[in-house]
Amino acid sequence: MKRISLGILMIVLPGCIHIHRKASVAPPEIAERIHFPEWGKDAATVTGPQLKALQIAMDDFRPTGSGPSKNADEWARCLQRIENYDAWVKRGEGVTFIHFTPKEDERCGLAPSPVDVGASYAISDDGVILRRE
Repeated sequence: MKRISLGILMIVLPGCIHIHRKASVAPPEIAERIHFPEWGKDAATVTGPQLKALQIAMDDFRPTGSGPSKNADEWARCLQRIENYDAWVKRGEGVTFIHFTPKEDERCGLAPSPVDVGASYAISDDGVILRRE
């Protein structure tokens, strides 16, 4: 019985663990040269619910650890990297809409594909993916 329980735990547990990779930090000599802008009305504002929705959509669209495959062709490797997309964020009533648009032509130098038009999400303020397409 212990072996069965351990086997079930080994299957279920990896899905419960969220891997977070810390960003690299520039050395002090580079950081000293960076000057922040004045924050004013010309800066885009993303609200807390929008940030939460964007994180949820990003985690679903490109889960941590789902990087480019070594066997994938150049086009597939390009589209497997989140930095090759732009995200549109629009606020609704109790919901945030997010659309990821691939930029394979601008960021990878590849011809855009009419097949891949990105992905759209509707995420409630309490963090539920209401719809994706």
